[in-house]
Amino acid sequence: MEKVFDSHSCIEAGILDNALVMITVLGEKGEVIAWNHAAETITGHSRKEVIDSNTIWKELYPDREYRARITGKISDILKTNNYFENLETTIRTRSGESRIILWNTKTILVDGRKRAIAVGLDVTGEREAKTFRESVIDNAYVLITVIGPQGSILVWNKAAEMITGYTPAEVIGRRDIWKKIYPDTDYRRTVTQKISRIIAERNYFENLETTIVTKTGERRILSWNTRQIGSAGVFHEIAIGRDITEQRMAEESLVAYMTEMTMRLSQPVGIVSTTLLETAELVKAGLLTSEEMVTVLQAQARNTAQIAENIREFQTAIVEKNGSIPEAYRKFLEG
Repeated sequence: MEKVFDSHSCIEAGILDNALVMITVLGEKGEVIAWNHAAETITGHSRKEVIDSNTIWKELYPDREYRARITGKISDILKTNNYFENLETTIRTRSGESRIILWNTKTILVDGRKRAIAVGLDVTGEREAKTFRESVIDNAYVLITVIGPQGSILVWNKAAEMITGYTPAEVIGRRDIWKKIYPDTDYRRTVTQKISRIIAERNYFENLETTIVTKTGERRILSWNTRQIGSAGVFHEIAIGRDITEQRMAEESLVAYMTEMTMRLSQPVGIVSTTLLETAELVKAGLLTSEEMVTVLQAQARNTAQIAENIREFQTAIVEKNGSIPEAYRKFLEG
């Protein structure tokens, strides 16, 4: 292996070998001149296997089409620069595992010959964590948005798009979404003032209900919760909006049904009550025979049974018609 470093080569070789990033030095034909310990650990290929050879790249990029795309991309970059920064590629390790590497290069002269130093940072864990976070955010059934210090939207998930009708392309990096979903100036001012009062007391709010207007002009009721995230003096707001429109509509329907049921039943229940009281007075006065009293009681028993049946039918109708009835109410009505 040719000499790469000067009189400080021992120190520099030690630094190179103990670095936590993959470092390799390449010759003019792409042959490997230096291959540090991190490169061995990340790729699974030892220094002995790769030194003075350029076949390692076929091992790391076994797919011909992908390798050609990467080579083409590098060639395009090197036409204007003699280096590239933060080039992200996916390598295949000796064990068959895929790793995402972020490459940076620099060209140096050694004994009058050009050599390229390539530094590869393994960002697999970071990318997987980011993908996982994005997947969780995007697949959540609630509107999730992250708001930057200047009020611009940084994150707008799929549920946000589905609920509001506005796509991320229409929202990300902008601040006017709030005027769009709260088009009424007076209502928007009321909501803003309410939020300001709450945040003045604490840096978040919980279960704040507002009515938004979607892109199609539909009104939806959202229950908002926020938290402040960030550090080093830079903070962002994460806002989560749960669409409770159907729930509120079901609750309103439930109240309407209960009101109607009360009105419908008050008269027959009153008649039964009055009849029984009058019968009791007639019995005290000795004006009813036993047979007449039995007849009256049997009639009122049938009336109360019919009232009970009407109540059951009414409860069943409420449950069947409103799928969003809160569980506590549903159990009561089905009980």
